Amino acid sequence: MNEEILSLLESGTATLALCKDQKLILSRFGRGIAPALELLDKHADLLQNADVYDLIIGKAAASVFILGGAKSVFGMTMSDSAIELLSRYGIPCSWHTRTEQIINRRGTGLCPFEQAVLNVETPAECLPVIRQTLQKLRTGTR
Repeated sequence: MNEEILSLLESGTATLALCKDQKLILSRFGRGIAPALELLDKHADLLQNADVYDLIIGKAAASVFILGGAKSVFGMTMSDSAIELLSRYGIPCSWHTRTEQIINRRGTGLCPFEQAVLNVETPAECLPVIRQTLQKLRTGTR
């Protein structure tokens, strides 16, 4: 466990960070799954074989990290479905808080990304669903 990265997450300085050989190589601050998708799209080489640290990891974020080739994943909060998926793909994961589900910002139900990928089986199948959900949220359509 990298204490420097944990400190970034706990202080709110970063919501996502990558580490290789125990060294911080990248950190990002952003809402929801957007920073993880940006990494996959623009910095896939950095994500490959990296230890990923993220504030909140549900099944959708776990799918992105699997597709990116993460070596291990740590979440300050991680859902059961994320743990199951990461384990199924042989990616070691750990967490500060384990939760049954990731709840939306209002606390009124499931996170829209958790809801969108609830019955999707593989990370490859999750990715277009995640992108579609993000687009709908950004444009305000449902």
